[in-house]
Amino acid sequence: MYDEHPDKLDIWLKNFFGHQNFEFTHASDDASFRRYFRVQYQQETFIAMDALSLKENIGSFIKIAKLLNRHNIHAPKIISVDLKQGFLLLEDLGSTTFLQALNGNFNLDLYKIAINELIKIQTINTKNLALKKYDKQLLNAEMQLLIDWYLPKILSSAHLQNLQNIFRLLSDNALNSEQVFVHRDYHCRNLMALKDNDLGVIDFQDALIGSNTYDLCSLLKDAYFELQPFELQALLQYYYNQANIDIEFLQFEKQFELMGLQRHLKILGIFKRLSIRDNKHQYLNDLPLVKKYVQQIANKYPELAVLKELLCLV
Repeated sequence: MYDEHPDKLDIWLKNFFGHQNFEFTHASDDASFRRYFRVQYQQETFIAMDALSLKENIGSFIKIAKLLNRHNIHAPKIISVDLKQGFLLLEDLGSTTFLQALNGNFNLDLYKIAINELIKIQTINTKNLALKKYDKQLLNAEMQLLIDWYLPKILSSAHLQNLQNIFRLLSDNALNSEQVFVHRDYHCRNLMALKDNDLGVIDFQDALIGSNTYDLCSLLKDAYFELQPFELQALLQYYYNQANIDIEFLQFEKQFELMGLQRHLKILGIFKRLSIRDNKHQYLNDLPLVKKYVQQIANKYPELAVLKELLCLV
């Protein structure tokens, strides 16, 4: 089927630039319905976001971008907006993601920069922010994706009951940790390596208030890049010290691991849904690492043993 939206974007950009010469090329897609184009105008480049306004609410993106910039966090600056058509013209943060900067190798300094930036994000005062909270209903709805999309369609009543017990454990863990501003997708593909050790932050429109371990899990137990156990441990200790966490490290580590498990159960479901429902099959390549993360935590805590059994069914 012909997609006329890029043509509409071309018309919108012509109006913005006064019909002067510019070029725009496809930059990237993501797991949502958004598409990104790089716009070359004279000696400058910009990013045009096509958010397909019927499916993607860009109001949240605008609000969060301005909030982050006010707190000296390098989100892309917004240059022009068309809410009706779902178009944004943004500052171009370049094309080097955190993942590309790693180039397949662990980089302690780069991870410390990302952790320092995360701590700065978590100092945002959430008291008067009109953000949703990661409540029990949302946490459970995310984990339900595991049942709906990843696990076999027929599960025994005992399996379902055991899963509900695990979901309750994981949601209680998330709610009983410190509640802060949560980016919600703070991983190596959503961080941009900039000049002078600066870090750009993108894809933050789903931010809300939740556990201080959530974004840390996204970074250190990334679905797209695996840290070695000693690397992860060193960075977890670094965050613990820099953020002045006021509970014992072992307690904090358990909070982190259970929060990570909640996230990874959700991701297993999301990656399968992206393939089955949205024909985005590339995410299936990342399922084995996410499954490995789940198995590691299921092996560590006896109360999670049923997960080992269920994962063997897939």
